[in-house]
Amino acid sequence: MTKILFALKLLFKSPGYLLLSLTIAFLLFVVYFVVNDLALYRSAASISGRLIFLWEVLTNHVSTVWSAAGAYNVLAVGLVSFLSGINLSLTILRVKRTGVFIGRASLPGFLGTLGGAFAASCSACSTALISLLGISGSLAIFPFGGLEISLLAIILLLVSLYYISKSFAEFGILPV
Repeated sequence: MTKILFALKLLFKSPGYLLLSLTIAFLLFVVYFVVNDLALYRSAASISGRLIFLWEVLTNHVSTVWSAAGAYNVLAVGLVSFLSGINLSLTILRVKRTGVFIGRASLPGFLGTLGGAFAASCSACSTALISLLGISGSLAIFPFGGLEISLLAIILLLVSLYYISKSFAEFGILPV
């Protein structure tokens, strides 16, 4: 736990990395919603390609999911996005400091970020993405309507955060 706190302190001590984390988190949040309902955004873009109009469609989409599927779905997507932003920023920081990209910290972070894409928005919207794995019909057996996938993504991202923090200690960037 202290390794994670040291790594986060190192990350957020630099305003550039803090901005990078927040930017990645925001972009992933937007991408998760857009990818899960691509037809909506394609239709909206054909009506008007203005950025302000597309932003209004996105905010209405998030609001609709909040109302229809519950706050937990939107908050889970936000947490997955935030943890992904932190993981990617820490990976960039580690690469910059050590020159090493590949490692056991990379795989859980990638899987958690990918899981966030599958779990984003709502279970009805994400069935198109989840069907790529061949499990769209099994979404009905989930007692929390697909929120379990978000939970799995959060767990994977936390595991990745642990391994990235541990690798900082192994490379001598943080105290062991």
